Amino acid sequence: MTRTDCTHEPAVVSAVLLGQWPHGCDDALVAHALECDVCREVASIATLIHDDSERSRYEVHVPASGQVWWRAAVRARLDSTQAATRPMTLLHGITAAVAVGVMLAVIGAAWPMLVPVLERVWTTVAGYFPNADVASAVANGLRLSAMLGLIGAAILLLAPLALYFALSDD
Repeated sequence: MTRTDCTHEPAVVSAVLLGQWPHGCDDALVAHALECDVCREVASIATLIHDDSERSRYEVHVPASGQVWWRAAVRARLDSTQAATRPMTLLHGITAAVAVGVMLAVIGAAWPMLVPVLERVWTTVAGYFPNADVASAVANGLRLSAMLGLIGAAILLLAPLALYFALSDD
């Protein structure tokens, strides 16, 4: 089935869209639409669309102007607050990076001073054991314990700072 266009189709559509179909338009156009398959289909579909459009115009809920103004004011305040806190968030990140760098610098500077002290402690502890193998094992254990203790202390110092930045509001 091939569909052909009718010359009266635009007139039918405009009559429906103007709300004049079928009573407010030309009787000859209505008679033609009853006989022509294309115009009859266009009229029925355009009528459904027009009626649905009219119905939806009455169902629309437009908020009160005061409510719209209030929402806009709250949104503007929120946007300005977020814009004002962006530099502070950046500064918090820079401060955390500087704190980590200073802590690593202090550990790096203090490490050469701690090595002789730790060597004396290890040799003193190793002197209490009669066997050289046991003393070596204890000394190695103390070295490992000292290193783990320093790492643990660094983590205990950095953990609250990391939690502060992780849980702070952006």
